[in-house]
Amino acid sequence: MPATSAAPVIDAWKAEPVEPSIAQALVMVDELVRCGVTDVVLGVGSRSAPLSLAVAAAEERGEIRGHVRVDERVAGFLALGIGKATGVPAAVITTSGTAVANLLPAVVEAHESRVPLVVITTDRPPHMRHVGANQTIDQVGIFSGFVRTECDMDTAHEDPELNRYWRSTVSRLVARATDSIDPGPVHLNAPFDTPLVGPELLQPLPPSLDGRPEARPWTADARLVAGMSVPLDEALALLDENATVPARGLIVVGDHDDDDSVDLIDELGDSLGWPVISEPSGRASGSQTGLAHGPLVCADDTFIAEHVPDLVITVGRVGLYRSLTSVIARSQMHVAVDTRAAWSDPTRSADLVVASVPLPPESAPNDPTWWADWERADLLAAAAVETVLGSQTGVPTGMQVARVVADAVPEDGQLFLGSSSVVRHIGSFAGRSLNGVSVLGNRGTSGIDGCVSTAWGAAVGEQSIGGGPAVLLLGDQAFWYDSNALAVPVGESRPNLVIVVADNDGAGIFSTLEQGEPVFDRYFERVFGVPLGIRLDELSAAYGVSVATVEGLDSLRSAVDDRLGDGVHVIVIRTCERSIEAATLRSIQDAVRQAIGEG
Repeated sequence: MPATSAAPVIDAWKAEPVEPSIAQALVMVDELVRCGVTDVVLGVGSRSAPLSLAVAAAEERGEIRGHVRVDERVAGFLALGIGKATGVPAAVITTSGTAVANLLPAVVEAHESRVPLVVITTDRPPHMRHVGANQTIDQVGIFSGFVRTECDMDTAHEDPELNRYWRSTVSRLVARATDSIDPGPVHLNAPFDTPLVGPELLQPLPPSLDGRPEARPWTADARLVAGMSVPLDEALALLDENATVPARGLIVVGDHDDDDSVDLIDELGDSLGWPVISEPSGRASGSQTGLAHGPLVCADDTFIAEHVPDLVITVGRVGLYRSLTSVIARSQMHVAVDTRAAWSDPTRSADLVVASVPLPPESAPNDPTWWADWERADLLAAAAVETVLGSQTGVPTGMQVARVVADAVPEDGQLFLGSSSVVRHIGSFAGRSLNGVSVLGNRGTSGIDGCVSTAWGAAVGEQSIGGGPAVLLLGDQAFWYDSNALAVPVGESRPNLVIVVADNDGAGIFSTLEQGEPVFDRYFERVFGVPLGIRLDELSAAYGVSVATVEGLDSLRSAVDDRLGDGVHVIVIRTCERSIEAATLRSIQDAVRQAIGEG
């Protein structure tokens, strides 16, 4: 708004009270800022207009970063990605009706991944519900079971106490979203009555609506709730006072959000001589006793039969590899490390749950052959992998693409992994390349919906705090499923994000599962492979995004290197037929078993 028109607006404001709905929007946005929320993602709509205008004005004043998306599912995952990368919840705001329902996939992922997220859905006033009013559904409790807390706010009216009510509600919800033990999504359903807009939305708050002094949140949550690490022998004593730390153990690291755990895992594994097998987003593959090809080693039944661990320690959410879950289930004892009330234990085998990675015991028996056997098996597996993949010429496999992409991400960079095949390829074939790299993924429910949006948000969040360039690796189905993430308003800033799409025209992971067996060949492509023949380069270009189609691994590496740190780019690389990739994976598994057996 031009400066010449500001004074009349302020004078009129002083003469007349602010409409309740407009006051509510101003206060809610102001309190979000005070509570530390730095990013707000807006869906486009009418009922949310008061909040949208208040956010736009706050963005213009430099108080917040705004993002606008037409697709609410994209908006939800974008906010999820920001929270995943920064630990600070982004707020996503939508209009009423089915716009609200489109947030459910992102809310579910945030719930399962424990990512802080503030969901604000605007609504019609209660008197307009259940009477056939336009764009009105029952939004109250729509996310029940997937949010940490929810609130159906009263409709604004003239009451001097409402400022306290609005601020305390927002601050409480943000505090609950960022709970130190169990962070996650929260839902605020906010009905707005008319008038929905007014010039006051473009101005700073009047004194009558101000919050705490010095821009403090209404209620600051200063509770300190944390799990204290204790030596492993003391933890085992909680089960049996005579329990001792065995010499033959294994540490399996799943998806988690505790950076301190990585150093503790390395310290514990090294002190005990226990192998560490980390899923990509576990970020512990660089441990001194970390295995590069742990899932492949654990798939060797003969080796595992002679190396069943006496104790397995799992950290975070595990379950990406069947071979690992089988070893966990067979171990003599299982200690799960997880701060969540609903801890991760998919094998239902945990004897003990603790909140933090245990410290090394003062003394423990040591079996030097234990680590030596696992290390030798891992080295033999590496040689077998190199032999098989090195013999693959022509159109590359997804495994080869994963290795090239992982190696291309700089140490200060971020790698976001799509679900299904690519995350498994990274974990089995390229995990050791990612030391120092922030590895993320939607591991809460492992869906393909929202991968591009979440990666975009994660890149925005990471780079807002000084992080390096980001790379997203995913398959063709996950890419086109969330391609609306590329529909970004003209003029809105873009992160530095390279999107690499491994395109085999279908769902490659099913070729490696039971339904990929020859007996089902007649129906496989129809109900599992599902080729669509979509030209991903043309799809990307339609959104106005820089796109390159490459052939061969050298061209892929050059394309990634040339585009890092230079805006958003899509790189499409055609990979081999799904059946060929599945056969290659079987060849690798057979070669690993043979190498370990002969070694």
